[in-house]
Amino acid sequence: MKTASNDIMIKRQKSSSAPAAKLALPPPAPLPSPADHNGKDKKISDLLQRWMARNGKLVVICATALLLSVFLIPPLKVVFQLQSTKASQRGRGGGTRAASSSSQIVIPPCPESPWKSNENLQGQCPGDLKPNGDATTMEQCASSCCTNDACISWQYRRDVGCIQGKDIRLGQEKDGPAAWCSDHPPYKWNGQYVRPHKNKHGKVPDEKKFRADACDEGTWNPEEEIGQCFGLGDVKRDASGSAEECMHACCEHKNCGAWQWNKELGCFYGKGMHSCQGNGDPIAFEPFVGRRKHLESRGYKDKHGKPWKMAMP
Repeated sequence: MKTASNDIMIKRQKSSSAPAAKLALPPPAPLPSPADHNGKDKKISDLLQRWMARNGKLVVICATALLLSVFLIPPLKVVFQLQSTKASQRGRGGGTRAASSSSQIVIPPCPESPWKSNENLQGQCPGDLKPNGDATTMEQCASSCCTNDACISWQYRRDVGCIQGKDIRLGQEKDGPAAWCSDHPPYKWNGQYVRPHKNKHGKVPDEKKFRADACDEGTWNPEEEIGQCFGLGDVKRDASGSAEECMHACCEHKNCGAWQWNKELGCFYGKGMHSCQGNGDPIAFEPFVGRRKHLESRGYKDKHGKPWKMAMP
């Protein structure tokens, strides 16, 4: 029995002392060769080139938009902010802009006696408004008229200065005072006296010859009065086709002493004219800036009894 057990123990010792079997590991993957890298890079490059060929314009547009947003949007924001600030300041001031070549001028408001809305006294007001030498700017002219109960109307132009006065009619208005103002800026005209005017022509020895020369297209002078004159009455539509037509229409009436014609406004003639604008000086054809106070007693109506409003640009 001992011999058998000893044999079993000896077998167990031999089996425990035998070396462990080695694990079988897979072989390592081979490293890619340089040729493999070059092939993959070429495929990627080809893909990028094809994508750019299809989407290149889109890329350029996106890049340009990005650059514009970075460099242009901030300055534009500043500009818009400045404009909105100026607009709000004008709104708080309560003034109005002049509808003339001086459109950047803001008219001071007149809360006590508001200016008549939607109009500008931009034309000539002959002799009825008087100079106010104490007002040297447009703003002073408006403000001094506003605070003066006797002042209803005012105008300003840099060569004339400030002129002020009572109520006036404007344009086609027929109700109200005799004093009248043109509703349009000064235009250049054709015009001539066909009867001697003592302040312009002095003593004329032969008035018949003077008239005959003025009524003949060979000897007339249609550039004698190129500034607008007043006192010629309403437009003569039947003679408004040309300066020649207007002149002949005047000369057919023995009592006609002067005529004027303008392409836009037509023909005017009558016994005489006055307050002609000055001597071809360019400034004489610049628009005035002006206002008049709104009077509740006025209807501001035309010859048909309908309310008349100035056509604003």
